[in-house]
Amino acid sequence: MAQAVRGVVKAGLMLGAAALPAAAQSLALPAADPVGIARSGAQVAYGYSLEAASTNPALLASLKEKTGFYVAGGMELASSQESLESNQKTWYTSDRNRAIGAFGLSMRLSPKLTLGLKLDEPYLRHGKFGDDAPSRFLGDGIDLSAHRLEGQAAWTLNPNMSIGLGLGVARLGYESSSVMRFGVPLDPSLPVSGTNTVQGVVEQRVEQSGNKVVPSYSLGFRWAINPRWTLGVTHQSGLKGDLDMSAGYRGGSQGLYANDGLSAPPLGTGLRSPGILSASTPVASGSGRMELPSQTAVGFRHRAHPMVTWEADLRWTAAGLRVPDFAQVSTPSGMVTAPAELPRGKGHFGLSASVEVELGKFWTLRGGLALDQRAVEESMIEPLLGGGRTAAFSVGAGYKAWGGELSIGYQFRQSEDLSTRRLDGVWSSSGFRSTGTLERIEGMGHLMAIGYRKTF
Repeated sequence: MAQAVRGVVKAGLMLGAAALPAAAQSLALPAADPVGIARSGAQVAYGYSLEAASTNPALLASLKEKTGFYVAGGMELASSQESLESNQKTWYTSDRNRAIGAFGLSMRLSPKLTLGLKLDEPYLRHGKFGDDAPSRFLGDGIDLSAHRLEGQAAWTLNPNMSIGLGLGVARLGYESSSVMRFGVPLDPSLPVSGTNTVQGVVEQRVEQSGNKVVPSYSLGFRWAINPRWTLGVTHQSGLKGDLDMSAGYRGGSQGLYANDGLSAPPLGTGLRSPGILSASTPVASGSGRMELPSQTAVGFRHRAHPMVTWEADLRWTAAGLRVPDFAQVSTPSGMVTAPAELPRGKGHFGLSASVEVELGKFWTLRGGLALDQRAVEESMIEPLLGGGRTAAFSVGAGYKAWGGELSIGYQFRQSEDLSTRRLDGVWSSSGFRSTGTLERIEGMGHLMAIGYRKTF
């Protein structure tokens, strides 16, 4: 038996290592608790697991104990990078770390009805580029988060079948920044004209932020086909809302340039540039609409041996990804906008698998893999939202202690390398133009958590 367990673990490690070169960092988190992270989110049909009920509320009915809870906390670390082929220089994002947390509760009221509560973070994305990043005009910073709280209920239809419902709210938070350039005329307080000509351009970062509480729901179904096989189906609603956005400058001006956008400006431009910035007003995007896509998953769980259980899930993510447009700036000569907005998402499939090995009375080992198709068109790829093909490999362990189980989980993500010619450009007095320089986009991330579960 020990040899069989080693074979399962070795196969999982080899498959995970093989998947990594074709990976990409995903906007969606597999879970915010260590058990779900270690399973790479493959737990739609994982009965007898309170953590899995955060994915499928119908699993609450499968719990053996009348009452239980878990609490978890951890970190999400992410980094994106872009490299120019022309000079081989690479820029990395800062603002890499975020704390994550999760909570779950269950209580059986009757043989037919079990109630639950969950707190998780289904979506997270963040990063900021430096002042000279080549893609700064098309966005140089993002901070996207979703914190979801749902009350749950599961009904037992018969000893082998149950349905579940979750209702609650999610708090959406979003911040973005981009770099713009403004023409500096002879008199910054007046519009540009034949007598008030532009003498150069000044560069300035503009940011906006907002948040919104929106409704959320989830549906679930579980069918224990026989003692070894279980089918699970779940649907997590999309999170949509019009955010209350506010905009402003961030930091001082980042540079002065001549009208060509490259060379040094004429004398006196530096004295006039504060005037054009003070005469201009940052305006929040005309559309503060934010949409995070719904997810529908079906999974099969198989108890291959009293010590070994595995599951495979197929997940569909709808084409609902949308973030607010970048902020604008109203100047005496009119509105200045970013040359392009972040892309919208497209529907795509994902596959995840997990294995769990029980070693004696105290230890449980977990591992998982996840693969996703592209979430955006390849021609629209950029480093802030990402969205290339996704793969991840995770491991974890649980140890029974203090009347419950103490668990840890870790997931590694690495981005698919993609090239684009749309991000590098020059912003002169006549506006932005792409240089067509080839640029390579990459990224990676780590997700880790520790938690404790107690049942009564």
